[in-house]
Amino acid sequence: MATDDAESLFSKLKQMSEEGLTGFFAEAMSNERARRALGRAGERFMANKKTFDRNMETFLDFVNIPSKRDVRELKSRLDHLNGQLLNLSIKLDRMLVTPAPPPKASPKASRVKKREHKNATGESTE
Repeated sequence: MATDDAESLFSKLKQMSEEGLTGFFAEAMSNERARRALGRAGERFMANKKTFDRNMETFLDFVNIPSKRDVRELKSRLDHLNGQLLNLSIKLDRMLVTPAPPPKASPKASRVKKREHKNATGESTE
């Protein structure tokens, strides 16, 4: 008897338009048994969808095609790198605007210059 009811409901569903579809679901939701069956079907669908998604991701990885998750992770990395590049660009702009102090001569280099100066003037290097 239950299979006859289900078959008649599905045959009605095929014949109905959008308005009829709304009426069908209102009628189905008023029936407790139909509501439970639709709930179980929804739960099974979600469980199957998770398995399907996992299998599809494995397949895509096998044939070396990026999945949606791979693309999202790559976009996240690119956004992070873009932020770092922006920070470097800002720092570089600040450095170019601020004049750099003249480089200090190392103590060893200044002693060598003093010796060269003394030699050029004819003074003794001893």
